[in-house]
Amino acid sequence: MTPRIALLTRLYDAYNKGDFDAFAAELDPAVDWPDQLAGGRIQGLEAMRAVWTRRDEVVRVEAAPVEFVLLDDGRVAVATNQTVHNLEGRLWSDSCVRHIYTFHGDRVARMDIVERLDEA
Repeated sequence: MTPRIALLTRLYDAYNKGDFDAFAAELDPAVDWPDQLAGGRIQGLEAMRAVWTRRDEVVRVEAAPVEFVLLDDGRVAVATNQTVHNLEGRLWSDSCVRHIYTFHGDRVARMDIVERLDEA
């Protein structure tokens, strides 16, 4: 397992456990992340914390990595099985989502969501 795949494995583990502090420890302080609730993008750890908190008031999301692909430019693509449940536990969606991670040093600097790897 490469260091970046190990980092992403920790990131998904923290995400699925709802451990924001462990999740944020893997992110660059100026992280750039998609806002799946409101649309657009957010920057920085405090904005991430706010979105995380807002999301947890509405839905429960779990993302299970299925495949990691090291891209030629140093990024990593991760095929994930993503499930979304409402707060009562009813399944809203179960889909395959591809995340593309860009790194700054040994932390995640950006995450993008794409339909196909050739869109990355």
